[in-house]
Amino acid sequence: MEDAFPWLALDEDEEIVWSGGPRVHVVLWVGVPALIIPAVLLAVWPTLWAGVVGLLAWVAVTYPAYLFVQNVEYVVSSKYVYTKWGVLGISVKQIGLHNIQDTTLTQGFLGTQADYGTVSFSTAGGDGATLAFYLVDEPATAKTAADRQVSTVKRRSPTKAPQSDTSGIEVFLTELRATRKAAQRIDERLEQYGES
Repeated sequence: MEDAFPWLALDEDEEIVWSGGPRVHVVLWVGVPALIIPAVLLAVWPTLWAGVVGLLAWVAVTYPAYLFVQNVEYVVSSKYVYTKWGVLGISVKQIGLHNIQDTTLTQGFLGTQADYGTVSFSTAGGDGATLAFYLVDEPATAKTAADRQVSTVKRRSPTKAPQSDTSGIEVFLTELRATRKAAQRIDERLEQYGES
């Protein structure tokens, strides 16, 4: 299954649990309104050429939307959730399952009727969804697969007991000492240049 995702470099102990993409019907949201282009051209200039130009304009608007949707992929693995998009270039975003705090499934009226929706993943300290699988078929299946993996990962790595914040203070003091030594060296250099 990894061969199906050449953009994905899995760890040795990582495996794909679920994969999908947005529904292709999303292209209709661009394609149907774009039908106004040939309609207007035929109304203004009722010739065969107007129809051909209108159809080519419609394809020029709709085809990029189709390409974009076809190049979006979502993956849930045993360690991460991934989104990949891009036509000419590729952008990949990932979140470790151990960082996911909340998984949300959103479906509108049409999504409920046609069984598509958006699954969003939020991390601690994030504002809203950090990563989302938009307009996927059977979103409950994607959410369940992700939730199962998040639970498995969190069970394997038990939470550590809270420690005192002395390690942070020690790091700060070490950095402060290093800064002080650097400032002393700068002062010594300035004094040397001032004497010469």
